[in-house]
Amino acid sequence: MAPGGVLCYSKNFISDIQKDDNLIEEDLVGGFLNAISSFAKEIQGGEIDSLNFRNFNFIYSYDDEFGCMFVLVIDIGDSEEEARIKLELMKNEFMERYREHIKKFSGFVSVFDEFDDFVEENIFIPPKVLLVGEPGVGKTTIMNLFPGETILELDEDLNEIIQKLIDAPDLRNIKKITLREMDLTELVDKSKLYRPLLNSVDAICIVSNSAASNLSRTKNLFSRLKPLVKNTDFYIIANFQDLKEYAFEPNKIEELFEGIITYGYSATENDAKEKFISLLTGILKKSVVEKIEMKQMNPSS
Repeated sequence: MAPGGVLCYSKNFISDIQKDDNLIEEDLVGGFLNAISSFAKEIQGGEIDSLNFRNFNFIYSYDDEFGCMFVLVIDIGDSEEEARIKLELMKNEFMERYREHIKKFSGFVSVFDEFDDFVEENIFIPPKVLLVGEPGVGKTTIMNLFPGETILELDEDLNEIIQKLIDAPDLRNIKKITLREMDLTELVDKSKLYRPLLNSVDAICIVSNSAASNLSRTKNLFSRLKPLVKNTDFYIIANFQDLKEYAFEPNKIEELFEGIITYGYSATENDAKEKFISLLTGILKKSVVEKIEMKQMNPSS
């Protein structure tokens, strides 16, 4: 927003609102955010760093040279630290590109439309899916279906959290998904340490090898983990379904886990990658897209 609250640029990644209606909505939001910021300065409260609501956080940053205001709206479960890094990146790039336009700003905002390309590539925070399970259930095999760069995180005890950024077809404007892998026992035993991770993921996929012994241990670990997770959906990936002699069927596993949606799967089949992307897309439609649609229809929920 330019000084005075004029909305120069905005981007909504999820909404299906028609363009004209979207402009009206964004102008209203822009005016509200600017009014709140102005009020805070009037009462000598200083600049607003963030506004926290039940469903969303509004993260603020300011340009000192011209007084422009930048706001990134994130889901309540997203990392504010990660969002602030992206917000500063957006601000710096915008001011570098359009400094001369801002200096001579006359109210015409179409010149900023081309900023979409940068925002789509660099700013959107991809949904996060946590892939957990005991050793030997196929987590790493699933991760290896997606070649490319792997980001490896280490906690205080040097335990590994492996992460990949993968393409997300057929999910509105969501183009990437962050897929993280870690050991289920480690996650449960050190849940306090991993609290920020549990609070930031959109879905937790528990991988099982579909055999009785593993299912029993996994159910026990799940029972300990579930009370610690408030706003994240669980799913079961019943791997090794090709081994018919000892693999329980997905519907039986779903009953064991008290109705948690269960997907039958085999990570070693020729089309394993395509099938995993398909089930991952279904998971995120339920846990991200549909939840956002519900919030848009009923903002007070």
